[in-house]
Amino acid sequence: MRTQERLLNLLLKNKKTESFVLLYHSEWSPDSSRIERLAEKWAQEEGDERLYVVSSWELPHAFAAFGISTAPSIVEVKPGKVTVHVEFPKVYDYFTIPKTKKAESRS
Repeated sequence: MRTQERLLNLLLKNKKTESFVLLYHSEWSPDSSRIERLAEKWAQEEGDERLYVVSSWELPHAFAAFGISTAPSIVEVKPGKVTVHVEFPKVYDYFTIPKTKKAESRS
């Protein structure tokens, strides 16, 4: 089994106790490339959430774990709660809205 598959499987096993964000993307999608750049900047600035990128090219079957059929998409994991965002505006907003506004809008 490849290293990326092992890491993703380990993350998914620990989704009841861990917090992280999975960004599902496709290399050939301009929207995915744009979101990936935003996500990298977000991860550097926020620093308090772990971000993992899942490639449709390298791990195509991983998209099925959450019923994802489009990229870019986000899976936000908090202990005991999984939220999937597949609409582009929500994915874009996730990485651009300041964290304090995010907490207010998700309440």
